[in-house]
This record gives sequence, structure tokens and C-alpha cells, in this order.
Amino acid sequence: MEQWYPGHMVATQRHIRELAPYVGAFLEVVDARAPRLTRHRPLLTWIGRAPLVLVLNKADLADQAVTRAWVRWLANDRRVAAVVPLTAKDPSAKGVLQGALASVVEPPRRLVVVGMPNVGKSTLLNRMLGRNQAATGAKPGLTRGPQWIRPGGGWEWLDMPGVVTPAKTKDWRLKVLNMVKLGPEEIEVAAAELQSWIPGDRLNNREEWARGRGYLLAGGRIDELRAAQAVLTEFRQGKFGRISLESPEDTDGG
Repeated sequence: MEQWYPGHMVATQRHIRELAPYVGAFLEVVDARAPRLTRHRPLLTWIGRAPLVLVLNKADLADQAVTRAWVRWLANDRRVAAVVPLTAKDPSAKGVLQGALASVVEPPRRLVVVGMPNVGKSTLLNRMLGRNQAATGAKPGLTRGPQWIRPGGGWEWLDMPGVVTPAKTKDWRLKVLNMVKLGPEEIEVAAAELQSWIPGDRLNNREEWARGRGYLLAGGRIDELRAAQAVLTEFRQGKFGRISLESPEDTDGG
């Protein structure tokens, strides 16, 4: 195990292995903008024969055509029982996911929600429960231990802390997606990488864009750090439109 790997993530691996024989299915939540990059592939070796449902969260922020291509591509994985694109913050997400789960898991339904930090696991769980019972927040790693929640009606949910594949932690896209901490010295580099993915009509000239928003230093120079931070923030909020950061045809998604 890599030395940097947080202790709670090591414990998460152990809990998943122990739970696998006793749960109806695992729900792996990934980001619809980068479904392959945000999967934690070692999970497949931990869950045994338990069904795996892939939830492509934040679908409202991803390119719709690319998401449809991902659904087709991921459905070919024999280990995946269902692929469900949705947006956990949308009220319709509950019905969409329940419909998919009904064909995969029979009552009593014991479900474990797993995935990378800050991908929206707890937000999805709260949507399914109809109340804010699982902790949520913008800071990666907020869930620090397993939380069994039993709302009744034959459903049992377990929210697990986020897990990160060590080999992927340096990928700028995970940092842009807010799943891996972005250091102050990396902000401008990450924003520059991201800009090449933003259609020109949405961010044609970054200098003019920054100047129009008043991101200026003394002498009228562009405040590059503030401009870079704003680019990242507006991307995360979907203000540049629907943008996917990888497609099934890519070969470097991991």
C-alpha cells in the first residue's frame, strides 16, 4: 500500500471485503464527465460476486452525447449489472435509481454506496432517503467512516468514505473535478489544461474574459490566479455548459 494512502481509505477496503457476501449490490458513483477516470478499479476485486451498479452522477454537467456513448460502452462490462446516468441533486434521481435497482436487487435491499471523494455519494444517498442524513460538503473526504442508514421499507444503505486510486492522483482532471486536493501552485496550470476543453465560444479569450470581470492587479495587469480560480469554479458550476473530460474513445483515462 502506498504510504500516502489515508488510514480511513485502507479501512474502507477492509469493510468492503467483509461486507461483500452479505449485501444486495454495490453502487459505485462516478462523475459523468469522466466515468472511466473516476472509477476505482480495485473495487472489482473487493466485492466478489455482488452486483455492481454504476451511477454516472452530475450528468447535467456532462455532454449528453458523450454520456450516451459511455452508457453503451460501460454496459458491455460483464461485471456491471446496470449503468444509470443521473443528477443526485435532481428530485427525479430517486425514481430513476429505484427503477434500475428493482431489476438488480430483490428485497430486502442492502446497498453499499462507494466511489471517489466528493463524487456525490452522500448527496445521492440523501436523495434516496428523502432527508439530509448523510454528511455532505464541497471538501473531499468528508465521510470518514461507514454509516448504515435504515429508513425502512426493506431498504438499508451504507455510505462509505471515498477511495482514490493512487496512480490517478496526479491527473489534473481529478483536481479540476475536486476529487483530489488542488494545491495553490497548481491552480493556474489546471485552469490552463481545462481551457483547452472549453468551447471557444464560451471562453474565447481568457484575458478579455478576466478583464471583463475585473480580475486586475495594479497597473491593469491580469490577476492570473484569480482568473484561474474563476475558470475552475465556473466549470464546476456548469457555467461553461455541458463538458465531458473524456470519452470512450480515449485511451489515457486509466
